[in-house]
Amino acid sequence: MNAFNNIYVFSQITLYYIAAPLSMIVFGILTISNAKKQMTRIGPEVISGHGRRTESQLTRMLLLQGTVHLVLTVPFGIIYSMNAFDPSTITTHTQAIRYAMLMWQECDYFSSFFLYILSGSAYRKE
Repeated sequence: MNAFNNIYVFSQITLYYIAAPLSMIVFGILTISNAKKQMTRIGPEVISGHGRRTESQLTRMLLLQGTVHLVLTVPFGIIYSMNAFDPSTITTHTQAIRYAMLMWQECDYFSSFFLYILSGSAYRKE
């Protein structure tokens, strides 16, 4: 049963704490580069100051979303990994920190909703 537990822990760490942030970074960069390519393909006569402003707002929103996700999930991922791979680190003090970081990580599930609501007015005006 210990082998199954190790596989589960390793897959959870790999998927949620390594693959998810990396994919957010990669797809965020691809989205930004695609927006820049679309602006250059349209041509300079059609590009207005409003289009560049929207592109910079998109860039800021993606960077903010990625940063918020990393800030909210990485601390728990570190504590979880530390406790999973070295059981001697499980003390009452680290358990308290782990539960505090777990509550902090739960904020990640609704933070994107509020970030999109707050920044959505810029895109609705277009």
